[in-house]
Amino acid sequence: MKSKILFSIILALFIFSACSSEKTIGLKENIHHDDFEYSVQNVSKTQFIGSVKAKSFFYIVTFRVENNAKRVGHDWDNSIAYLTDENGTEYEDSYEFQKRLRFRGTYPFNLLEKYRTQPGETDSTLLVFELPADAKEVYLKVRGEFLMGDLFDGSQFKKTRIKLF
Repeated sequence: MKSKILFSIILALFIFSACSSEKTIGLKENIHHDDFEYSVQNVSKTQFIGSVKAKSFFYIVTFRVENNAKRVGHDWDNSIAYLTDENGTEYEDSYEFQKRLRFRGTYPFNLLEKYRTQPGETDSTLLVFELPADAKEVYLKVRGEFLMGDLFDGSQFKKTRIKLF
């Protein structure tokens, strides 16, 4: 009987939280995903990376990952984050532009193809996105798999976006 009640409560929490609407947060606020926190510490726009001119603008995003787990490392890569605009168009990070930015030397940062953030530690990198001139309201969102900690908040990380304008 107790297990049925517990199951019913968990199911109700999951259904309630799964129906919640999209949430918008600002710079230096965290997107919570299980034991992990994602944030944008800074964002800048530029038309050039070295001698390469953007079609309109490059968005350079300082992306941070905090691992609050006690024992488990967090594996992630540069595709964890993407940008969306007011029309829902998605824009992916460009590893090639990240390499150019790092080579230019203006922005020293940790650039890897894959990251492993150890328990209790924080890592960050610069992500580079090329957006067209008509992209006005730009947000960062994150991807990820459903983890046990997401059960209680209905995978809010999938419904949270960071305002970049």
